[in-house]
Amino acid sequence: MTVRDIAAEIKTPRSTVSDNLRRTRKLNSFYACKARSGRPKKLDARDRRRAVRGITSGQARDAAELQRTMFPEVSQRTMRRVLTQEGYPGRIRRKVQFLTKKHVSKRLERCRVWEEWEDVDWERVIFSDESKFNLFGSDGRQYCRRRPGEDLLPRNVTQKVAHGGGHVMVWGCITAQGTGRLHRVVGNLNAAGLTEIYDESLLGTLRDYGMSLDDVIFQEDNDRKHTSKLATAWRAENNVTRLDWPSSSPDLNPIENAWHVLDLRVRARNPLPRNADQMWTALQEEWARLDFSYIRRLYRSMPRRVEACIENKGRWIDY
Repeated sequence: MTVRDIAAEIKTPRSTVSDNLRRTRKLNSFYACKARSGRPKKLDARDRRRAVRGITSGQARDAAELQRTMFPEVSQRTMRRVLTQEGYPGRIRRKVQFLTKKHVSKRLERCRVWEEWEDVDWERVIFSDESKFNLFGSDGRQYCRRRPGEDLLPRNVTQKVAHGGGHVMVWGCITAQGTGRLHRVVGNLNAAGLTEIYDESLLGTLRDYGMSLDDVIFQEDNDRKHTSKLATAWRAENNVTRLDWPSSSPDLNPIENAWHVLDLRVRARNPLPRNADQMWTALQEEWARLDFSYIRRLYRSMPRRVEACIENKGRWIDY
């Protein structure tokens, strides 16, 4: 067939047919390809799959370790680029609570029990916790947007003072009816100080909402002061029903989300608190302003938290 007839038969431009015919005759093969210009890739498709397996299997923690242990013939820059192209860009490693096998087993065990709980069961729980609020910024990494040479502008720096800028430690609780009382902790909190908090803030919260100890379940973590003989005796004397809570499980406790929102609101104030007393005042005001609807959403999230923990076999959840 002529080139014209072939083009008409397969509905392709004659130039395309002619070019393909010429290349096939020259290379004497239907499948051979002419070598292209440019440097060939350092890693082929098989190497790329091997690199991805090295990351997903935990054999290497990052591109640098992957390059050092599995691909020493390429640079770290090439390794980072390949992983990004394969859908694994670099990200900051999230900080999570340390979990042992015993912690994971206990979390899974408790969540299987709570799987049967309904919203009305969770509404009986009073969640409590202690939290520290720093005066000069947070303990975590902070980001800014700047151009080269602007790293020392006032808006692009985080100021710090020698030996820390001070902080305020608080104890708080939330109920299904809203936030409970916030208690300022002065110095180190011990078992005796904890029982004072129980008397003033826990029982005070119940009085504020017209609740009875017989109708609630009290949640707190397994810190030593919470499990001390003095605190245990106080709860027994007052007939407090304590929720069996797995250790190292802040992601299951909704009050952690409330702490985060409280910190954001205090940091958004203008002017910012300049000393511990101003910080305590700001914390009280912003804590009182937390919406009832927000607290209700936290309570409604408990079944989803439990389900997520079971699905992840007792390990961390994204809450």
